[in-house]
This record gives sequence, structure tokens and C-alpha cells, in this order.
Amino acid sequence: MLNSLREATERLHRELEKENLANKITDHSISLEEYKLLMLQNHVAYSVVEDQLFKILDIYSPSKTQLIEEDLKSLNLEPVTCGHIRFEIFNKAEAMGAAYVILGSAMGGFIIGREMKNCESLKDLPGQQFYSEDREGVKNWNNFTKTLKNASFTEEEVQMAQQKAIETFQIFSIAYKTEVPVY
Repeated sequence: MLNSLREATERLHRELEKENLANKITDHSISLEEYKLLMLQNHVAYSVVEDQLFKILDIYSPSKTQLIEEDLKSLNLEPVTCGHIRFEIFNKAEAMGAAYVILGSAMGGFIIGREMKNCESLKDLPGQQFYSEDREGVKNWNNFTKTLKNASFTEEEVQMAQQKAIETFQIFSIAYKTEVPVY
């Protein structure tokens, strides 16, 4: 399952990394306004997916949405949602595909968290929860991959998981193209 999810989403993953503002953190060129926009866009994507994911799986805590909301509060921003984004998870196989994307983001989030201190425009922010050097997200990812490796899935379940992982990446792509007001 793990390898099939990786192969099915590899291209989308690379494209998504290019099209969102997080790369401006890794090259240290992000402005505070861009960071705020990125966090609002993250909230859109993670809240849509996690809302559905938690209906099927109880796999980790705290949720990425909760961490983003804490950061938004520290930035004096209100969380936003986008009612035009439709996403549903109907079974455990689909949930595994969505969780692959959500939990897999911990690795990038850890790296981005390390780079934030090198961004001049972000140096005065209070400690951030979502992009941080906390290893809890990495531990959740490692536990998830062990679960995938130790479970057996039918070919149909693997295909459902792949499709939902692809749809999850597409949700992120939509969110990162969404213009949300930064007040």
C-alpha cells in the first residue's frame, strides 16, 4: 500500500511543492503577509480533509487543523473555510489514502519549521505550532507507515486509497490557489 500510494501521487506531490508559498520559507524570501496567506490556505485544505478523515479514523492528535488554528490566533487571524470545496471519505481504504497525504506532510513541515528562523520577515513571530521542529508529527507519520506495512489490503482497497490520495492532493492544489483575505 505505501509504495503504491507514493507512486500514484509522486507527480502531484512535486507539483504541489512548487505551487505553494511554503517554498518561500525554505528560500527565506517569504513576507509576513505571504506567510499569513499560506496559513489561511493551509487551514482551508487541512480542515476540509481532516473533517472527513476523523469520521473514519482516529489516528493522531492534535490535528493539523488545531495546530494551524493556534498559529492563526497568534497571527490575529480568523480561520477560513471554503464551502465550494467538496471532499468526502466513505471507507477505511479511502481514509488511508487521505491520511497518507495529511500525515506525510509532517516531514516537510518539520523541515520548513527549521527554516522559519532564517526568514527575516518571520523572526518576530511567536513559536509556531504547525510549521515547527516538534517531532510529534514525524512520529505520527512513522506510526502510520508501520500500520500500512503491517496491514493487508485488497487490490480494490489499494485503488480506492490511491484515488483518495490523489483527490487529497487536488484539494491542497485548490486551496493553494484560493485567494483569501488577510486582515
